[in-house]
Amino acid sequence: MHAALASTLGCLTWEKPSYSEFQQLARESEYAAWTLVNGYALNHVTISTHRLKSHLRKIGNLNQFIEKNGFRLNSEGGILKVSPDGLLLQSSTVADSSFYQFAEGITEIIPRSYIEFAERLVLPQFKNLPEDKIEEFHRREGFEVGNADKIFESTSKEQLTRKVT
Repeated sequence: MHAALASTLGCLTWEKPSYSEFQQLARESEYAAWTLVNGYALNHVTISTHRLKSHLRKIGNLNQFIEKNGFRLNSEGGILKVSPDGLLLQSSTVADSSFYQFAEGITEIIPRSYIEFAERLVLPQFKNLPEDKIEEFHRREGFEVGNADKIFESTSKEQLTRKVT
């Protein structure tokens, strides 16, 4: 309960870290450093694009829409991350960022949360089902480690500072 309340209020349940502690931890793990300054805040949410009711259900269309509207997509490993079987397609925004004041008063920009998008395609054995008969269990399920590693780069310093081309 305390963690949920702290997250909602944007508070930490531990002492505010110093900038040197943050930097030291970031050298070991940017995700751990993210947790140090963001606490129990939501790291990301995932939107299952195949559940959308428009042309945006196709992740390629959604990615174009997102970029056209001024949002940056994580480019680590390519904008679109594809599982080896080709049935799980993923992308994500670059994390939002904001100023954070460390314990000693130093203020720096830090990563906050991001949005992940996943399109789970229909498994080959169900490809002939009519669209209105397809259920979640007809789609590719599971987690793809190779994709996840790239998606988690959404909060990396490199992605935050990358120039849009």
